[in-house]
Amino acid sequence: MLSLGYCPKCGAKVYKEEIFCVNCGDRLPGDQDNRIPKNRWRVKYFTIPIILLIVIIGSSITIYTLFNIKVTDSEDLYIKAEEALLLTDYDSAKEHIEQAIDINPSFKQAEVLHQFTEFTVDTLNHLDGLDNEYEKIQMILEAKNELSHYTGEAVEQFKDLLSTKQTTIQLNLLNEKLAQNPSTEELPALLWEADSIQDPEAYELVRLIREQLVTHATNEAYAYLEQKQFRLAANTVKTSLQYSPNDSRLASLLNSIEKEKEAFEVAQEARLEQAFSQYEVEQERNENDAIDDLAIHFEVDQNEQLVISGELTSVATIPIHAILVHYTLLDEEANEIASNDIFIYPETLYPGETGEFERTYVDPDIVELIDDINVTSVTWLLD
Repeated sequence: MLSLGYCPKCGAKVYKEEIFCVNCGDRLPGDQDNRIPKNRWRVKYFTIPIILLIVIIGSSITIYTLFNIKVTDSEDLYIKAEEALLLTDYDSAKEHIEQAIDINPSFKQAEVLHQFTEFTVDTLNHLDGLDNEYEKIQMILEAKNELSHYTGEAVEQFKDLLSTKQTTIQLNLLNEKLAQNPSTEELPALLWEADSIQDPEAYELVRLIREQLVTHATNEAYAYLEQKQFRLAANTVKTSLQYSPNDSRLASLLNSIEKEKEAFEVAQEARLEQAFSQYEVEQERNENDAIDDLAIHFEVDQNEQLVISGELTSVATIPIHAILVHYTLLDEEANEIASNDIFIYPETLYPGETGEFERTYVDPDIVELIDDINVTSVTWLLD
């Protein structure tokens, strides 16, 4: 077998007997040991991989550098979007975050922020487009509920912005209602509405509404007291105390009503006992014959008005009160024209005292038809 070697220049296979390389034509060394191209073999088989490795590394560095630049740019825009959100510049925030996503579409965190900024801009634009205040409040409540899917300082800030808008709308609506002079029945609902608004102006409105409720309740209670309707008066005050539990005026009025009720009941019992003890002795006179010397007459004055007047004397043995003369006006044919009552003054007549009464009619029909007057009865109250 012929000895096999390699050309020192090109590395091609050569045989021992060959003088020139059949591949490159270069003269081969006479020493067979010099025909083994150790260095050439290394260059041939290691240069290409090294070059490829260098190219790969260089490309990787370039790609990595470019990627880092994109990431840095997108992160800078992300930060600008966050800063704009904290300044409540939602339009700018949306613009910045959209640019960040265009640069780096795989930026997942930016996608979340983009959803939030888009939500804020859409919500505010929709609110500006609504005219109905109640629809605005409804939309704000829905937006707040939707914000539960997001977290962060900007989210809380946007919630505060929506809450401020909601408070402003509610205060405007409440002031409009109060300007319409609401009734007593409407005030509790307005109080509840004002009390639900967390705002200093709302606190003042709560105070004013409670003041109105106290005023209405006080006036109504006094009106019931004049009619001796103590239960209704007390219930009115108790109802108002539900809205103003710490109002000292209402508490004092309620105590006064209870005491007045007790005094009235005691007085009633006393009157009943006194009347009963005197019943057998003075019943006939004081209940049936307490009035004497009754005189009644009428005249048409210079103003063409009918004046009914008269007097009577008490012959009771005790004071009599609320003496009421019942009479009937008659025409020429003795037909009844009108039937009325007149209270005697003073309100109380003591034994032997005389009381008077007077009443004026301006009705021209009565003035024209009156021909006579007839007392039908006289009633009074005893102690």
